[in-house]
Formats: sequence, structure tokens, C-alpha cells
Amino acid sequence: MRPTSHHRGVRLRVGALLFAGLLVLSGCAEDPADAFSIDGTGSVEGLVFFDVAEDGLFDPASGDQALGGVGVAVQNRGTGATFAGGAATTDASGRFAVSGLPVGTHDLFVDTLSVPDGVSICRNPLQVTVYQNEPRFAEVRGRAGCLITIAEAKELAIGEFAIVRGIVTSFPGQIESSTTYIQDESAGAKVFSGSLEGQGLQVGDQIEIGGVVEEFSNDFNFESVVLRSVVANVGALSPQVTTTGAIAASGSDYTDPLQGALIKVEAAELLEAFTASGNEQNSTIDDGSGGTTIRVDDGVAPRGDLDTLLTAGLCYDIVGFGANFNGAGQIFPRSLADIVEVPCA
Repeated sequence: MRPTSHHRGVRLRVGALLFAGLLVLSGCAEDPADAFSIDGTGSVEGLVFFDVAEDGLFDPASGDQALGGVGVAVQNRGTGATFAGGAATTDASGRFAVSGLPVGTHDLFVDTLSVPDGVSICRNPLQVTVYQNEPRFAEVRGRAGCLITIAEAKELAIGEFAIVRGIVTSFPGQIESSTTYIQDESAGAKVFSGSLEGQGLQVGDQIEIGGVVEEFSNDFNFESVVLRSVVANVGALSPQVTTTGAIAASGSDYTDPLQGALIKVEAAELLEAFTASGNEQNSTIDDGSGGTTIRVDDGVAPRGDLDTLLTAGLCYDIVGFGANFNGAGQIFPRSLADIVEVPCA
């Protein structure tokens, strides 16, 4: 029987499949080629400077300063091993150059011991990518300080400079003149500086400040403050519920998490009438865990009015700041609205 067109089509398709299979087999018969690699090298040039204006641009007219004599090193990423010939020192114009580097992404490390006092390198090392036969430029910017948490600032020596960022929990002048409170995820603190007044700050704003770490009668605060940035209306923080006994116990150590933080005690009994001292009025409250001092500044309530507004023997929910005077724990309400009469437990 003569093959029909259908039979011829089947034979052609079978033949094509067999030929394709032979091609696949012949392709697998030899080992694959070696992995692709680049044998060339590249270089890194750069500038190290003190960014006084903190705008990311080198502009001597704004006070920026080139940093000479600073050691830099290009290192194998994540290992701390400097490539052969990968170290350099900046010249008087803050410039450096390193050549003969392998292609790839590496770490550019700055020897902070060679950086002048008062300048911090906040990103160290920087990552830099080297291309074959193509110089790469890198800028290393120093700042007056690096952003840290408030808790870390409280661990610094008195007189050191720190940059922190936090939510405003009491705006300037709400409690007393030149006083603001801020808080981040780690701790809270008082800012004692008139520089924040007149800035329109409100509770719930986020601010970044630079200031000197100080203490007064064992109470921590930032002084000589410069307002660096403001983000309005980030959101007000809720107070941490605690006890009068815990406040009293926290007073001896200003690094205690309650010190400077926005806190709340519940159903605390006012044990006695207020007495005036300096620019504040003081009494004792106790929620059953042990007594502590409630301090109400004259800016919060007129002197002499508290004994008519608040009654000894009654109980109150009180929001305020954990603080201390010479190690004795205290709570500072921000306003009379922070003190609400409730049934005694």
C-alpha cells in the first residue's frame, strides 16, 4: 500500500524528534565551560569632609571642612581584611585614591582614631562598588554626632554631646519655662533649653535635637540644645501604667526606664495637703505599693489653689513624668487635666 500524506507527515515528525534528541545528547557530551570571571581591576577616589551644614554637600562657604590625615582602607566585604595596596591617607584637601582593586562591592573603612575630635563618622564602613578600569568616587561625611537612642544618651558621661530623636510628650512651657519632654522607643528625657520655645512644637510632634548631656540634682536632661528637624503630628504617646512604689524606687538612678518617661498611676490616694517649695508644690500619693512625691509646678496650677482643687484622703488617676530630686522619685503632671478623681480601690 502506498503511503498516504498522513503517513508521510507522521514519519517527518518522528524524524525531526529523533534529530532533536541527537542534538541534545551531543550538547551534553562535553563538560560545561568555566564560570564567567573578570580579571581586571578598578580604583576608588574619594573625599572625607566635616559636613557642618549636614546637607550632604561639600561646601566650604557653609563652613564644611576637608579632613586631611584621615586613614581609609578598602576591605573585602564583611571580613575586615584590607586588600593589598588598599589603604590610603587623605591629603590636605581631604582627597584619597586607591587603585588595583578587584572588581566587586567592598567596604570602605575609616580609621576613626585619625578623625579630628568633635567629628563623628556615622556610617562606617561604607559600601563601594568597583568597576573594571573605571574610577569610582566616594564621599565620607563626618558629623558633629551620630543619632543614638535616649537610653544610650543617658549612659554617656556628663558633658558629652548627643543627637537623639523622640516624640514630644510635653511641649515647651507646658510645665515650666524652657522645659520640654521627649520620648523614643527606649526612654524619655527632659530637655532644658529655651531654644525650643517659639518653634510651635506640640505634643505628638517628632523632633531631632543635638544637645549636651547634663543632670541637676540627679535628674537627667539635655542642655545647650539645637533643634535639628521637626515632623509634625506623628502621634501622641500613651502613658505607661506603673505604681507609686515603682516611681519611688526609680529615683536613685536616672537611667531607670521610668525616669523621664510619660507614666500613669491609678487610684493613688493623696495623703496630705500640698506644701510649697521653690517654684512647685509637693504632696505624697500612694496606690498601696508605697508612697512617692507628686510635684506640681506653678505653671501647672496657681500656688495655693491645689488644696481647694484636690483633697487629701481622696484618690486620683495621675499622668505625668517620672523624675527625681536628689534620688527621691517623683511624678510631674503636665496639667490639671492629668489629675482625675476616681474611687479609691
